[in-house]
Amino acid sequence: MNEIQSHMLLISDLYNSCDDKQKDSIIADLKAILSSQDRADSNLNPNRIDTLTGLLNRDSLIRDISLLQDEAMLVILHINQIEAIKQLYGFSMVEEIILNKAQSLKELVKDSDVFLYSINFQKFALLVKNRKLFDKYISILKFSIFNNIDSFTYSSSTGTEIMSDFTAGISCGTEHLHHEANVALQEAMLSKLSHKIYDRNPEYIRLKKSTLDKYQVYKDALHNGYIVPYFQPIIDTRDGSVMKYEALARLQLPDGRVIAPNDFLDTAKEDKTFEFFTRQMMQKVFNIYDKTYVEISINLTYENIKSQSMQEYIKNRLQKYGGDRITFEIVETEEIEDYEVVERFISMIKEHGCKISIDDFGSGYSNFTNLIKLNIDFIKIDGMLITKLLCDEKVRLMVKGLVEFAKNIKIKTVAEFVCSQEISECVKELGVDYFQGYYHGEPKDAKFYGLV
Repeated sequence: MNEIQSHMLLISDLYNSCDDKQKDSIIADLKAILSSQDRADSNLNPNRIDTLTGLLNRDSLIRDISLLQDEAMLVILHINQIEAIKQLYGFSMVEEIILNKAQSLKELVKDSDVFLYSINFQKFALLVKNRKLFDKYISILKFSIFNNIDSFTYSSSTGTEIMSDFTAGISCGTEHLHHEANVALQEAMLSKLSHKIYDRNPEYIRLKKSTLDKYQVYKDALHNGYIVPYFQPIIDTRDGSVMKYEALARLQLPDGRVIAPNDFLDTAKEDKTFEFFTRQMMQKVFNIYDKTYVEISINLTYENIKSQSMQEYIKNRLQKYGGDRITFEIVETEEIEDYEVVERFISMIKEHGCKISIDDFGSGYSNFTNLIKLNIDFIKIDGMLITKLLCDEKVRLMVKGLVEFAKNIKIKTVAEFVCSQEISECVKELGVDYFQGYYHGEPKDAKFYGLV
């Protein structure tokens, strides 16, 4: 009998002589020993080491999570701007930045219960196995990574200064850590937050289920062509005639339900199919446009405008159908990052006779100077201002100022959310050129307004 066999017999005899509580303690100790051995094996196994950073890799992370017995915290850190850096400076610069980020993160890890991993070229992970350290490492990340502007800037070996920061998803628990941290990361990126902690409360889970249900309805509608344009009239304040119709997306389902955009538009924008959604909607609008003589307004986001393939599609449609009765309405202007892209797009569509409108004008002034430099034809005054006209004198004066300003630079104004006779009269008194709202006409299908 060798020495190992003798030790195993002793452990077996000890285990059989113990009560249940003592047996559980022995099993926990053995698992801890095996886990430590796995850790040592990982450090020696080249298949579990990232070749660039020397850190444990994704396989090691998944293995370590599977061996967890107690509550742990997983932080997944996504390096932002990597794709842009690769295109501008090449892959060698990306490697420099990754090594720099890896070194910065190594310097933050001071405890034996905390492990750092390199998942891929854009992600690191931090696994904290001691619950007492959770708050400590969240605070360290906030102070040293998320709120430290100096950590965003990297000075390369060639002297080039490059900005690159982190977005993080955080999850705590014993199960589904990797999935939940990734979900939190995606939500942080979509919400433009530095980090987000996965929330397990029942209301949050209910909302997530509701979001998934809406997403499935949207995807089915997109696949089956159930996205249809509804139309809302925009009325001339001088004589009450219809100046044009705004096309608004709806999901028209086989069971007769018509779903408004607030139930699916955010989902569409988060999904990579958003451009396909816009194209399907736009083609159906052009089909109606081709058979009528009315003017139609079509909504576009900055994401649509900056897409080269979307620009080519729009140009192709305008070449086929013409554009002299089309207005493109730019929504969510606060998302605009490059006004030169928008200027080029406006120049292109104006060659086909189209007009340009800016949505929600007056909701913020961070982009005011840039917007008024654009070659625009209409501004839509923010609907939230219009709804406060009768109860807030400061808002009324502000709207009056916007209208006078627009008249001075030869831009027409449209008031949204006109929902009553009183607001309609107030808007007209202030000199607004056009009304739009439920008081003057609800969004309805093309047949309702005689467009087909």
